Amino acid sequence: MTRDPQATRDGPAARLDSRAESALRTNPETWLAAIVDSSDDAIIGKTLDSVIRSWNGGARRIFGYDAAEIVGKPITHLIPPELHHEESQIIARLLEGKRVDHYETVRVRKDGARIDVSLSVSPIRSADGQIIGAAKVVRDVTEAKRLQRAERELLEQLQELTSELEQQIEEAQSLQEEVEQANNDLVASLADADSSREHAEVARREANDARHSAEEANAAKSQFLATMSHELRTPLNAIVGYVDLLDIGVHGPLTPAQRDDVARIRRSGQTLHRLVEDVLSFARLESGRIEYRYDDVVLDQFLATLEGFIAPRLAQKNLEYHLDSRHAAVTVSVDRDKVEQIMLNLLSNAVKFTDRGRIDVRCAVDDGTIRIDVKDTGRGIPAPLLDSIFEPFVQGDRSLTRTAEGTGLGLSISRQLARGTGGDIVVESVLGEGSTFSLMLPRRRGENVGMVETKCDTNGAPGVRRR
Repeated sequence: MTRDPQATRDGPAARLDSRAESALRTNPETWLAAIVDSSDDAIIGKTLDSVIRSWNGGARRIFGYDAAEIVGKPITHLIPPELHHEESQIIARLLEGKRVDHYETVRVRKDGARIDVSLSVSPIRSADGQIIGAAKVVRDVTEAKRLQRAERELLEQLQELTSELEQQIEEAQSLQEEVEQANNDLVASLADADSSREHAEVARREANDARHSAEEANAAKSQFLATMSHELRTPLNAIVGYVDLLDIGVHGPLTPAQRDDVARIRRSGQTLHRLVEDVLSFARLESGRIEYRYDDVVLDQFLATLEGFIAPRLAQKNLEYHLDSRHAAVTVSVDRDKVEQIMLNLLSNAVKFTDRGRIDVRCAVDDGTIRIDVKDTGRGIPAPLLDSIFEPFVQGDRSLTRTAEGTGLGLSISRQLARGTGGDIVVESVLGEGSTFSLMLPRRRGENVGMVETKCDTNGAPGVRRR
């Protein structure tokens, strides 16, 4: 036989269930009231004209009113003034027989505090089905709303932080790429710098070696020229001396033919002597040391002495010579020997390269400068050669090298000597009409005796340092 499981229950639980079933059968309203009153939600009964008729314990806890304070009062006591329209909308919906489910809004507590609530409202019908009121369930969602707002704020902050983090990551990646590129560039630059330093060091060593070689070669050349010139001058002086003895008749009188031969030997000796002196001067200049001794010189008297040196050659070529010294009656401070050497070189060149016509010497003096022009009516110098004629071992007309004696050192030496005294030599020339060489010198150097170091550049131009 099958037995009801409920029949086997006994003890306190069985007795409690028995009393509950009895109470429910005899007084169901009391049972329902107890359930309503124990709810955490506010359960409020109201009429269709919005007057409160019932009030449970949950309503007292949420709104702060006791039932005696609020029952019989309009429901609008719980609604903010600006939301009173919601009540009429809710009643209209109830009259249509519709429910209001989970409507979120704001209500007011007894102490005036506003709270967030969720409303659910259902119509109450009579036995014949007429709507006679409403049952309202109110749940306090203030804390839930606060948590939602906090959640949203946290979510927004998290999104902002995420966005910032993503941006920082992108910036960091970009910066990393820039750093890597800069590092690669730096490595490449260091490699290039190392290579450049190696090349520069090699070039510097090669330049030093080349300079040392050039200095050694230049010193050897200068030494060779000086030695050779001294060795040539010794027998040359002996030749000139014996020629003078023959000329004065020490070994007996000379026939006219013999006297002509002696004259030709003397002229050749003088020419050779000038060549040797040029080589010696060039060697002294290239050695970097030459003395400049300044004296007061009456310029017009000095210029007048120059014609005697070139008179035989002028007569030999039937050339006219004219000195215009009207503006030269002044006293100047110059190295007489050096200026005489320069002027004789310029005059000798003028005679050498002039076949017909004349040689003119003009002088101009102002407060600070002396200018002496030597003008000839010779062949002139081609324009491309005007700079190179001042280089060592160069002659203005290379076609003359077979007929005009000379080493090609005269103009180079003359310009170096002029620049060594603070002056210069310049030239103007018209091919086929003649040339004008101008010596320019400072008018005053003071009463000093100094040693000047002269360094030649590739154009024969000295750099001067006085001490």
